[in-house]
Amino acid sequence: MDIMFLIILLAILIIPSFLMSRRQRAKMTEIHKLQESLVPGDRVVTTSGQHVTVVSTTAETVDLEIAPGVISTFEKLAVVRVLAKANAPQAVVEDNFEPETDLDRGDNTDGRNQGHPENL
Repeated sequence: MDIMFLIILLAILIIPSFLMSRRQRAKMTEIHKLQESLVPGDRVVTTSGQHVTVVSTTAETVDLEIAPGVISTFEKLAVVRVLAKANAPQAVVEDNFEPETDLDRGDNTDGRNQGHPENL
């Protein structure tokens, strides 16, 4: 009985750590592939949270444009996410967008309780 309890206890401790390490290894592989696929013009996010543009890359480093004309060299490991690929189509923003108002819907014409989600 004591041996069976010991085996169950070890299984409870070993199985979750094994599953977490597999998940972490898969995530690291995904980030490494992302870092190797960087090309000039990509919009990326660094580990410090900066949104920057890739200017050029080498095997270990990447030159990032932080602001117009300001270029810094980072390790590729600092890039954690791609916001937009260089050749990817960008979203089109309509210039003539006008949000719908309460008056357009015909309710709340007296102006009370505007802005509260329950009253819309």
